[in-house]
Amino acid sequence: KTGGFSRPYLGVSYIMVTRRMALANEIQEGAYVESVVEGGAASDAGVEADDILTKIDGEKINEENTLAKAIANKKVGQAIKLTVWRDEKELELTATLGETPEE
Repeated sequence: KTGGFSRPYLGVSYIMVTRRMALANEIQEGAYVESVVEGGAASDAGVEADDILTKIDGEKINEENTLAKAIANKKVGQAIKLTVWRDEKELELTATLGETPEE
């Protein structure tokens, strides 16, 4: 329709949860958020650095279903439910995916 391909964008940099992180946070798997892009979908939803994203739309984030894979299966403009581990509590946030910047 537009002559191009739009990729969904959450706006975080992350690393997958390591064994050491899992022991320290009581979380077995997920994506540890290193930073959040200001004005991006994650920021607008309330995601913060040091959060651990454990699920997207109820699907676990793990080595087989990484955060990148989970986001790639969504559409620009789609609202998604994020399950976040923060301060030893699970939170539910909603983010509306943006379009990946060209840079």
